[in-house]
Formats: sequence, structure tokens, C-alpha cells
Amino acid sequence: MDIRKFFRPPPPQTNTARATAEPYQNRIPAAEKELQEPTASEQPQLASGSNTAAQAPPAERSEREREHADYNANPRCSGLSQTQGHDHSGPPDDLGEDKPAQIILKKFPSRLFNGQKRSFVALWYNQRDWLEYSVKAEAAFCFACRKFGTVDSVFTKSGYCDWKHAAERGLRKHAECKEHMESVAKWRERVKRADSGQEISTLVNEGQLARNRYYIGAIIDMLQFLAINRLPLRGSVEAFNSQGDASCGLFLSLFEYSVRKDPELEKILQTIPQNARYTSHDIQNELIKIMSDILTEEIVHEVSDSWFTIKVDGTRDPTGCENISIVIRFVAEDFEVRERLLTIATADVGDAKTLANTIITELRRVGLSTSKILSQVYDGASVMSGKHGGVQKILQDMLAREIPYVHCFNHQLHLVVINAMSSEGAIEDFFGVCGSLYKFIKKPTVAVHYKGDTLKRLLEQRWTGHLATVTVVLKSFDDIFSLLSEIDSNRAFGTDLRIEAAGLIRAVSEPSFEFIGRFVQKILQLLDAPNKMLQSEQMDLLSGMRLVKSASECVAQLRSESEFNNILGQCKEKERPQKRKRMVNKSLQGYVVEETVGQQQGDTDEGDTELRRLFYSTLDAAFKHALTFGASTAMCENSFSTLKSVLTDNRLSMLHQRKAHLVQLAFERDLTKRFTTEWKEAVMKRFNSGRRRLQLY
Repeated sequence: MDIRKFFRPPPPQTNTARATAEPYQNRIPAAEKELQEPTASEQPQLASGSNTAAQAPPAERSEREREHADYNANPRCSGLSQTQGHDHSGPPDDLGEDKPAQIILKKFPSRLFNGQKRSFVALWYNQRDWLEYSVKAEAAFCFACRKFGTVDSVFTKSGYCDWKHAAERGLRKHAECKEHMESVAKWRERVKRADSGQEISTLVNEGQLARNRYYIGAIIDMLQFLAINRLPLRGSVEAFNSQGDASCGLFLSLFEYSVRKDPELEKILQTIPQNARYTSHDIQNELIKIMSDILTEEIVHEVSDSWFTIKVDGTRDPTGCENISIVIRFVAEDFEVRERLLTIATADVGDAKTLANTIITELRRVGLSTSKILSQVYDGASVMSGKHGGVQKILQDMLAREIPYVHCFNHQLHLVVINAMSSEGAIEDFFGVCGSLYKFIKKPTVAVHYKGDTLKRLLEQRWTGHLATVTVVLKSFDDIFSLLSEIDSNRAFGTDLRIEAAGLIRAVSEPSFEFIGRFVQKILQLLDAPNKMLQSEQMDLLSGMRLVKSASECVAQLRSESEFNNILGQCKEKERPQKRKRMVNKSLQGYVVEETVGQQQGDTDEGDTELRRLFYSTLDAAFKHALTFGASTAMCENSFSTLKSVLTDNRLSMLHQRKAHLVQLAFERDLTKRFTTEWKEAVMKRFNSGRRRLQLY
């Protein structure tokens, strides 16, 4: 039997046949039209050579004819999706990307097969995790073959929709074919690698990411080194290929040195795009800001919920910018007193209102609660200490509560010493002669002949320089006098030089010169120890008050006849006696505790235990608050020394934000050192959060 005749398309109708059929077709209902069998003239005929095709048996012909009628009535039943609006060049866009789209509908669209409506069945998903359904195409697809297959089929392009034979033929045969099994194996391997992080693309990418992190980590190390040592970064030329030029700056010079010493870094540099080397000043500023932000966050974390004291002082740099140093003093959980530089702020004007607003703004910006301010420490300037219009008063009014103000003990001590020395003309003249000696001996023609210790320059704003000057003058008095005498008697020196030497000889030869020197040295030595101790961050308000009181008592004891005779006797002796041994102040012996406190004796009930806990916890809180009170703004003064080291004459064009960040990183060097170890990862993650050509994670 030749079965080809059943698959041959029907011959086209003639005009007469079509005209005869159309009235009859119009009278047939739609349902009957779908089930109508083809006429004898429309039966498919296949010829093979000269032989006439054999006719099929009646039963088989009836089955084939009904299927052929269904094909004409519903051409989509062929197993190919022909839904209107679907693009047959590829699969629809509602299929899964990372996993199969196994959609479950309340009722799937149906199609006619042998007069019966059939549709997709959701149970087919069972044991077929690769199967997926498209609502747009109303057809089934194979996710594995669509994503990992190399051969196009109905399950990858247009979709399978022969629901009558889907379970027994279509889906089963597709699952058993070689191409499908290979695609499923690739899919399983991809999922396994993705879950374990061993995906090939991931392994290759992770290697590149590690190299990128190594490169950025090296740049962070360079910035940390330059910042912590207060060294300039930029030069007049910032091009990467100008590293050999002396004007390229220390950052690029250090970068070039690191590349030469580190073969791994040199290898990575050769693979990095030219426009992604991250050596420009913009990247420097961004990384420096990130490092400063992380450091500030660590300071805020150290403070936590503790009470703190604010210390504020200001100074103008050579550019005329007002720099406001804000330091906070707090007690950590281990009862360690710490003082940290929070920031170097700036203000357009220096009035009390602006300064108070700046302080509040900076505290809130970093996340510190103004309700935890315990006290405020400033110098004695009226803009800070004014009772009605000073910063300390305005700050209390803004926060609507009382915050004690402490006048800096170091400033008070400085004012006492300076006023005391300037009130007596003889002492003022003595330091005038010391200043003249310093200028005279610093001259090149005189310095080559001087054999004594180097004289110190007098600093009007720091009385500690007076002590250093007096000490050197008294120690090298014989060398100074011999030098002046030699110049005065030697005509080889110029006339002006000899006249100046003669005047200095007359001044230092006065009997009162050495006496005043030893007397002033005695007083300044007694006050020098309290001055240095007051500058320590461990100094609290109570200890500072006791220290100042003890120093005042020691100075008062000098006002006696015995002390006067002792100093006068040292002036007359040719051989200077050794300094007397310093004795420990006996007033401090009463503060040594030798007994144990809080020792439990016997059994106690729950009430006593709670009272004991309440008692000691209250004492701990009171002790921490007492230590939090500051005594001086020495830490602010120290930050200005760092500012002077950072803002050199060649760096005056630096913007304030970069300057403030560099000062903080240099000042808090113990925290900045952590950027090469535990904090480096945090810097890179924050840097990677922006849009970067080099991906780090």
C-alpha cells in the first residue's frame, strides 16, 4: 500500500468546483464544517511512475481522512506553534533566562484533535525539570536545548503544541534523543559550578578581580605612607609617563619605585587600560576622603554612647583660611581616656555665632549626639569665653541646657607666667639680652668661633622657649663670655661686630644678670612639669586642679630668705653645684589606696547584691564622667603643628577638604596604620561602589 497519498496536499479547486462548493459551505454550520470529510474529488492522490496509487483499506482510510480534516481545520495541530503575533525567527520572550519558566495556569488554551479539545497539562512538569511553557506562543519548549543545545528543533524555536501525542511521543522521544541529553548534561554542570563558585567564567573573572584588588591595594598603601609621614603627594607634572621627572611628585615617584620592586605589580600594570590606572589627583582625593571617613567612623564607634568633652581652637594658615580644630575627649569602655581629632573645619567669619554653628554641624554630621556633651574647653579669648555672647554661652542656648565651660589650664598658666615676667622691667631686659645673644651668635662670622651649646630662639607665644633659652645661657655662660671678649679685642672682626660684642659684654657682666637667670630658671622649672602634664590626654579636670595647686605652693615656698641666699650663693660660686634631688610631693601620698574594696564576705541576699551592683555601677559612671572633663586644649594646638607640617609653602594651593583629611590622617597615625591591614578591604569596597573601569568585586 502506498501511504504517500495520505500526506499529499489536496489539489487546488477549479473555479467551477469552488463556485459550486461555496453556497454549500456557507449553509454548513461551523462545527460541522470542521468535521466535514473531504469529497472523493479532493482525496489526495499520489502517483509513482506509471503505476496508479493503491487505495488504503476503508478503516485505515477513514482514520487518515479524519486526521487530514483536522489538519485543514486547525493547522496548528501539526506540533508547531503558529500562534498569531509570534515571531517564528526565535523563541518568545516570556521564557526563563536562568531557569525554566514552568508556568501553571488555571486553564491552559485548548486545541481540537479528532473533534476533541486538548491542552497542555501542568503534570507534565513532573520528572521534566527542563520543560517550560510559553503563554505567548501557547507551546512547550525545552530550557536545556534552548540554552545549551547546538541543533535547532521545535522545542527551541517555535515550540511544541501537539497535545494529543505529547506524553507518549513528543516529550518522551525528545527526552531520549542524544542532543537533548547532551544539553541537559551541560545545564547540570553549569548549575553545579555556579552553586560551588567554580564556574569557568567565575574562575577567570575572580583571578582578574584579585589582580585589580592587588593593584588598588598598592595605591592605598602609598597614600597611607605619604599621609602618615606628612609628605606631599603631587608635583607640577602628573602624567603617568613622566615618572622619571623630578617634578612628578612623591606619589608617582613612589608608584614607579613600587612597580620596579614588585614584579607582580609590574605585571598587573601592563594589563590595565591606560585610562584606568587611578593615579590622578581626583582618585587621590577620593581615596583620601574614603580613608578619612572610615577613620572618623571608627572614632565615633569608639565614643559609642559615652559622654564626651569638646575642645575647640582656631588658627589661620598662610592662605588666610580659618582652621577650626575640633577634638573630643571621652573615656572608653576599659576606662582609658582618649582624645581624638574629629575634624579640621573652616568658617568664612570668626564670630561666636558662626563658630558655635560650625561645632554643632560637625558633631551632627559625623553622627555624635549633642545630648552627650559633658563639658566644653576653650581658651580665654572673649569670642570663646564670653559670658553673654561667647561660643560657650551660645552653645548652651542652642542646646537648651547647661554645659560647663573650662578655661584651658595651659592658657591660664601661660598668661600667669607671661604677665609675671613682663611686669618686672629687669626680667624683661634680661630676656631682651638673651634674644640679642641668639641673633649675634647666629651670624656666620660669629657662629664658626662659638664652642658652646646652641642657643634657643625666644617664642613670645610659648613661654617654654624662655626656659630653654635661660638653661642654655647659664650652662654655656663661660663660652659666651669668652667669645664676646675675643671679638671685642680682635681687630680682625668688623667695627659693627666689635661694638655689638662690647655692649653684650657689659650686659652679661652685670651682677644681676646671672642672678635673674637662675631665679627665672628656678620658677620656670617648677612650672614646666605641670605644663607638660597638663598637655597629656590622660589629664582630667580634678588632677589638673591638684597639679596647679601643688605648683603654686612650690612657687610660694620660694618666697623665703633661705631660698634667696641659696640662689645668690650659686651666683658667687665658681663651681656650680649639682641640682638637688627632686622629692616626690608628699601631698599625693594620701591618694594611694591599699585596702581592697567591694570584697564579698559571707553570704548575702539578693537585695544586698542588687545594692552592691547599683553602688559600683554608679561609682563607675561618676568616675568616667570625672575623667571626661578636660583641662586644656593642648591637643588642638598639636593638630595645628601637624597642619603646619602638611601645608608647606609648596602646597598652599591645596583645597581645604583635602587639607583637613590629610591633617586628620597624619595626626591620628595609630588609626591610619590600620589602612594597610584590616581597613584596606573596607576602603576598596567603598571605592568599588562607584562606577569604575576596574571592577574589584
